[in-house]
Amino acid sequence: AKTFHEKLEHIQVVDDRTIVFHFKEPFIDFFDLYNGGVSGIGWIVPKRYYEKVGRDGFKAKPIGAGPYRLVSQQAGVQMTFEAFDEYWRRTPATKTIVVKGVRDPAARMAGLQTGELDLTFGMTGKLLPRLMADKSLRWDQNFTGPWWLMFPGGSEPGSPFRDKRVRQAVSLAINRQFLVKQETQGIGKPMGNWISPENRDALQGPDAPVPEYNLEKAKHLMAQAGFADGVDVDYTPFPPYFDMAERIVTDLRAIGIRGKLQSLEGPAFRAKIGQGRKGFPGNRTIVQNIDPRAGGSKSNIAVYAVCDSPSSFICDPQIEALWKKHQASLDLVERERLVKQIQRIILDEHYFVPVYLNPFVHAVGPRVLPEGDGFHRYWDTINAPYPWPWEIWEVKADR
Repeated sequence: AKTFHEKLEHIQVVDDRTIVFHFKEPFIDFFDLYNGGVSGIGWIVPKRYYEKVGRDGFKAKPIGAGPYRLVSQQAGVQMTFEAFDEYWRRTPATKTIVVKGVRDPAARMAGLQTGELDLTFGMTGKLLPRLMADKSLRWDQNFTGPWWLMFPGGSEPGSPFRDKRVRQAVSLAINRQFLVKQETQGIGKPMGNWISPENRDALQGPDAPVPEYNLEKAKHLMAQAGFADGVDVDYTPFPPYFDMAERIVTDLRAIGIRGKLQSLEGPAFRAKIGQGRKGFPGNRTIVQNIDPRAGGSKSNIAVYAVCDSPSSFICDPQIEALWKKHQASLDLVERERLVKQIQRIILDEHYFVPVYLNPFVHAVGPRVLPEGDGFHRYWDTINAPYPWPWEIWEVKADR
């Protein structure tokens, strides 16, 4: 939003359906910022209502331009939405949508099997075989983004992760193929990049090969770096993927990296990630993260790998120089080349360690329409980890 306001000269209202943005200079990133996937600056809200109720009042009872009205909410427990029949794209197919906060994946599965829930997500690990075996349920693999590991505090004196050889050893110690089999029943795809292949300008294929699994080489690098006897670290995973974290911690233990699992609730984890390096005090922490962010590869870099980003985990002079060139360039070919160069540095230096492309499996019950395989249409949109658009969502009871 800050960049948007700095570049904006004025907004021209042409008619009730047309506005024109006038900028002080060419603004090549405008549509990526304005589409709502990267920032909220493109969201349409009623000005008078917002000014009347204020920021807190708006958060409690927001009004937007979508296909559903918020009827009620109980923070962290439940939200109820009702269809807005005059929605511009089409009348929503379902009259009422109730979103329930169910943190335990096993409880989500149980709700689906009893019919209390029509849709649930995050079916992974030991729950996935049960889902696949239940003939009354259907599921969509729903690939979102890759898992990757980060090393906050890794640039500080005394950190084992300040040494590139230790970061590389971490990558070599992860048995990605076995992890994919255990966590995703073989659906996931081992990855050589921390940015999704769906993202524009992402390195993939031969340009980002899957890292090898080589314990002997990893142990040798640890010894070379002065950690032949190993090292104790904290391991903080993206909640609630704690079983996956345990498997990675077990892999790392084979080369002497003894991880202590730090389990956080979702809001606490996201708050820490939002602070970047500062969110994880100390210099011996590994963070397991995932972020299916829209807006092209540059959006991921801007958040996680640029010095002045509040959420950054990397501050590297080479990357900074390339990023400044990228931001100043209006040449799309040059910008793509620079973004790929930055990714190359991040991967070659093992600042981030990619693991696998995550199937964020969603499951639906028998009420969900269309019957058969047609329900997969709800997950056709790229960079969208949840079903979209909601106005086409349909269940039998609402027909």
